Amino acid sequence: MITLKSLCVFLMCLVCVQASWWDVWPKCWKRKLVGNCSRKIPSWYYSFWSGRCKGFLYSGCGGNSNRFSSEGECQKLCTRRRKSREVCSLKPKAGVCEGFRPSWYYDAEHDRCRGFIYSGCNGNANRFQSCEKCMKMCSGNTNAKKICEKRTEAFRRTYNLGLQPNRNASLNSLANIFRW
Repeated sequence: MITLKSLCVFLMCLVCVQASWWDVWPKCWKRKLVGNCSRKIPSWYYSFWSGRCKGFLYSGCGGNSNRFSSEGECQKLCTRRRKSREVCSLKPKAGVCEGFRPSWYYDAEHDRCRGFIYSGCNGNANRFQSCEKCMKMCSGNTNAKKICEKRTEAFRRTYNLGLQPNRNASLNSLANIFRW
């Protein structure tokens, strides 16, 4: 049986949780503002429209409170999912198998997607089939389509030169070939 006292305690807790949640959300609803200085600081913001945290390069001054130092911090404050998984901030992982799969990863330090060769196993979630899918998921850059057209063409040219992995070379070092 629920007592009046336990019901009051429950309602007080509910009010406190909801109040703190509503204090955070206005921060997350603000649009991304890069700021007006010249530095390029890898940062994250919550995109209300996509429901995800996305990367951008903060200028170092100005901007607003919808700016986080990590993807995890942004997800913790702004997403309502119980278990948000960091994807875009992971370092690329080529894996250890012998496959040769051209793939894309998000480089948070430069707010762009880069091509790399995935071996087919033991990679991580920061791996996409195309530059556009990568940029759409991870970047807040509005010129993603134009950026990806140039990067994809350069990646294809490099890949189509007949370059095949040396089975004795580490795929992690091979992935660096495509860092333009």
